Order: sequence, then C-alpha cells, then structure tokens
Amino acid sequence: MTTPGQDTYGRLLAALRPGLLRFALIQLRDRAQAEDIVQETLAAAWGKLGQFREEADLKTWVTAILKNKIADHFRSGRRTAVSLDSLREENEAADQAWHTCFDAGGHWLETAAPAAWWPPEDYAEQQDFFRTLENCLGGLPEDTARIFYLREIMGMEVEEICSRFGIGRDNCYVILHRARNSLRRCLQLRWFDIGA
Repeated sequence: MTTPGQDTYGRLLAALRPGLLRFALIQLRDRAQAEDIVQETLAAAWGKLGQFREEADLKTWVTAILKNKIADHFRSGRRTAVSLDSLREENEAADQAWHTCFDAGGHWLETAAPAAWWPPEDYAEQQDFFRTLENCLGGLPEDTARIFYLREIMGMEVEEICSRFGIGRDNCYVILHRARNSLRRCLQLRWFDIGA
C-alpha cells in the first residue's frame, strides 16, 4: 500500500520517464538497453524515496542516478541481456509508480502533471532544439558520440574514457575536438541558421 507522499512521488517519477529515455538513447543507441537502464533508474529512485531532499530538483536528482547507471553500464562492459525475473521487484515498483499517474478510468491525473509548466512555445522550442541536438549526436561516428557524451555530458574523466576505449589521452582530446566541431557545424546548419 502506498501513502499519499508515495503516490505523488510515483507520479513525478513516471512523468520523468520519456525524458530519461531520450537521454539514455543518445548514449546507448539501443532502445532495449536504454529502456532497461531507465527502468533500473526509476526503480532505484523509488527505492531511495527517503533519501530525496525536497529542496533538490527531482529531475536533476533522477538524471544523476541515470548518468551513474549508464556510466556503470560502460564501465562493466555489460553487453548481455538481464533476466526480467531477477528484476521482478524493481519492475513491479516502477509499474506501480507509473499506474499512480492514472485514475480508475485510465485518465491522466491532473496531480501527476509537472508542478510548473513552461509557456507552450518555450517548451516546444526547447524540445525542438534537443531533438536537433540528438539528431546531430546520432550523425557522429558511434564511438565519437559515446566519448563526447561520457566526457561532456556525464563528466567522466579522460583517463577512464581512455581505459574504456583503449585509446591514448591525445587521441581522446582529438576525438573530443572533432566531435565539438561536428556538433557546432550541425547545429549551425540545422538550428541556428534556419531562421536567418
């Protein structure tokens, strides 16, 4: 049985899922792996309900958990499927959190909506920009995109990236430089120059 606080927390977590999935897809480029890691993230956040400080931003906190899960995924070199039976309890918690967003008739609960809404035009513009950025990242060679993402978005140290990919520091810096330049050119063409 869930308490009212847990119901609200569950709805807030469920509302974060689409953004977390987009975030994971950029790095992993595998929908099944991304969905698995997002589920693990939501289950971990649900299990740490007591550790969440109200003054913190929930999205930032859960995204940090996701970043750690993705980093752990790459550190471990994990490439095999995970048995759903071994994750049954976590999956049930995530499902319960999702279901708390809907009433008995299957309609979205107003209380599950984000606390503060952006003006629709600002939100649409931001979403369009991030879709463009995702497309630009998708246009990079796979390892280049991963190295850029691990360093610039996840904050992983260069030494750890070099170890993970079996490259030298100089090579890593060259890859990062090329990734930044490619992203700059792509964003210039696909985003900044469109309205000009």
